[in-house]
Amino acid sequence: MEIDFRLVAVNALWILGPALLLATVSWTYWAAQEERLCFWEAARRPASRWAAGAGLTLFCAGLAATASHRWEQILWALLALVLGISVAGAGIIPRRKRP
Repeated sequence: MEIDFRLVAVNALWILGPALLLATVSWTYWAAQEERLCFWEAARRPASRWAAGAGLTLFCAGLAATASHRWEQILWALLALVLGISVAGAGIIPRRKRP
């Protein structure tokens, strides 16, 4: 019996995505409690936003790699690409503060 490492790797992507999201929510909740902030205030921080976006990107990339139909692969890949660009741009382009 031979292990298909490609299949293991692509399935690891969509499993790691939600795991990263769950860890981000947990860490953000903890940080908000420690600093006596509202959860949503802590979630707006760049580190939380970046980690959540990275988790969503991994999830979409994994689903694109494991989809059975070509149209599913294209849609998931486009969503992963848009999210990936958004995550990369969040680290480069500073957000404006509201007055």
